[in-house]
Amino acid sequence: MLKVTVLLENHNAKEADGLICRPGLSLLIEDGITRILFDTGPDNSFMHNAEKMGVSLEHIDWVVLSHGHYDHCGGLKHLHKLPKVLCHPGVYDHKYAGMKILNRFIEIKKISTQLPSVKHNFYFTKKPYEIGDRFIWSGEIASVKSYGYVKMTKVEPDTLNDEGALIYKSEKGLVIFTGCGHKGLRNIIEHSKKLTGVSTIYAVVGGMHLRRAMPWSLISLRNYIKAVNPERILTCHCTGKWGKLWLPGAEEINTGDVKHLL
Repeated sequence: MLKVTVLLENHNAKEADGLICRPGLSLLIEDGITRILFDTGPDNSFMHNAEKMGVSLEHIDWVVLSHGHYDHCGGLKHLHKLPKVLCHPGVYDHKYAGMKILNRFIEIKKISTQLPSVKHNFYFTKKPYEIGDRFIWSGEIASVKSYGYVKMTKVEPDTLNDEGALIYKSEKGLVIFTGCGHKGLRNIIEHSKKLTGVSTIYAVVGGMHLRRAMPWSLISLRNYIKAVNPERILTCHCTGKWGKLWLPGAEEINTGDVKHLL
């Protein structure tokens, strides 16, 4: 089995009662052996929703952070008993939305957050990391695009080297979980295929950063997705209804949904 519980997303499912929605993402992913909390949203809303849904957050094996933006890792500090945490070291970078004019950086908004102090159970890696027999963390995914800025000793465009995907290897093909998909859906899928040696994509799940994408980019992506032909596409968060329109057979998932993929 592969069960996905949407603890937090930008919108509530129609039948959801008493659940909080926030811009962000938090998925509980279970295969009967391993329980993974993939992202934690911006605050403790995912914990409130889990309690309302009767979902236990005890005995989680791993928290996997897709990247260092506040709407994906801000809730981590609210977990009092942290399980093992897997992420890229760049999630601790100071990230900002802003612009550079004449070599001067104008800050608009901080898009990273205050994370817990590093503990012994934090696993930082830039390379792929196997979680049991089925799950694998992608490690860094190549991309030439940038999103926002990193401000450390100096201000530089953020190429989001910290953003990765969680991959599940099933008998039917790969199931790929994305946080925001800033790296580009095509790049993420091709990276996953190369990493695992599996060419069949069974499902793609998560945020895909398409809500403001240009039509010419979406036409190219649509053709690529048709060629890849995943059995299921489950979109949420930053995919947007506009982006979903261009993904053949895509299904929207919202806060409170529970999906059995396998």
